[in-house]
Amino acid sequence: MTDRSYVLSALLARWPLNLLSLLLAAFGVMLIVVVILFTHHVGGRLSSDAKGIDLVVGAKGSPLQLVLSSVYHVDVPTGNIDFAQAQKLLKDPQFRFAIPLALGDRWHAFRIVGTTPDYMRHYGAALETGDVWNAPFEAVVGADVPLQLGERFVGAHGLSGHGTGGDGHVHESSPYTVTGRLARSGTVLDRLILTSVESVWMIHGQSEAQGAGHGQPDQHEHHEHGDDHDHEHSHSHDHAAAAKPEITAILLGVRSPAAMMNLPRQLNRDTGFLAAHPALEMARLGAVFGVGRMSGAVLSGFLIVVAAFGIFAGLASGLEQRAGDIAVLRALGYTPLRIFGLVAAEGALLAFAGAVCGVVFGAAGFAILIRVIKPLQDSGAHVGPLLAQGALHILLVCGAVVVVGVLAALIPALRCAKTSIVKQLIRA
Repeated sequence: MTDRSYVLSALLARWPLNLLSLLLAAFGVMLIVVVILFTHHVGGRLSSDAKGIDLVVGAKGSPLQLVLSSVYHVDVPTGNIDFAQAQKLLKDPQFRFAIPLALGDRWHAFRIVGTTPDYMRHYGAALETGDVWNAPFEAVVGADVPLQLGERFVGAHGLSGHGTGGDGHVHESSPYTVTGRLARSGTVLDRLILTSVESVWMIHGQSEAQGAGHGQPDQHEHHEHGDDHDHEHSHSHDHAAAAKPEITAILLGVRSPAAMMNLPRQLNRDTGFLAAHPALEMARLGAVFGVGRMSGAVLSGFLIVVAAFGIFAGLASGLEQRAGDIAVLRALGYTPLRIFGLVAAEGALLAFAGAVCGVVFGAAGFAILIRVIKPLQDSGAHVGPLLAQGALHILLVCGAVVVVGVLAALIPALRCAKTSIVKQLIRA
């Protein structure tokens, strides 16, 4: 009998207890693998969505809210800023780029963003079909937006909701036309509808757009919300018609580290704007998420420790039954060190099998999550690339599990190595 066959036979002889230990280790590794894959995916998306954006300037309020709403488009903006004042930043030579964003409307769950073609160029996005907008109420849609070239659609006021209207007013008299579709870029652009800033101004009746001769605000649209709502909405548009043009935020890239340090303090102190660092705000948010990751790691570690106790119990409980077999092996010439190695190998093999099963379960579980959780699917999550990115961490986890398995087998292995041939023969 070879050493390998002996180890496998010894494990199969106590398969119920060993299977339980294997599954406990596998579930622990599975949780860690899912956390690793999710962390790499979220980190990758956050990095790609914020790449090259040094500062975000918007209305006073929460810096995190400003970053989430303007960079990642997952929150409501802090407000709007006057375009005339913002033009000073748009033309400031201290910035490598300055991209204006005008928010406020959506189509179903997809935000309509008034901006310039520089927004697409910043992310390296390419048109799959069609062209960039050349006139008001022309739009380019991201890869996840289910609109086709030439299709017309109307926006609804507000940034939350899933229907065309929901609780927001529908701009029925100002439809957009899709002039282009973006190829998938793996960035926030995939789920946005892009148009000109002037289109957003016109649809909300802001004066500069009207003065430029582009059209009129939709003040007299048909509403289905009752006379009181019609009166209130018409009244709000009367104010909008006299309003100055506004934008929601400006995405900035600075030219020097000194500007990166000084400009936010200067803007926050001397102007009515709020300047926020995307990297800093996301680091703060990551610290909050880190509590959840730590909780998952603690739970995984607990399961692995329980699995180690299972391995120890399985090996230790069979020592009396195996004493005769060990004595025979010693009589055949097996040294104590070799006996020690065989029993330790049982613990290592059991832990290694649990680790491998855990990686398989974790990858399969994350693939199921991608299919079940639509935001994960829409964000372009794929198990293969994420496994490659997290390979080092996963290997370290598997190595740690094998070490734990060996440590759990040390005491039973030492006892087996000290088995006395004479005592076993006398007992027999």
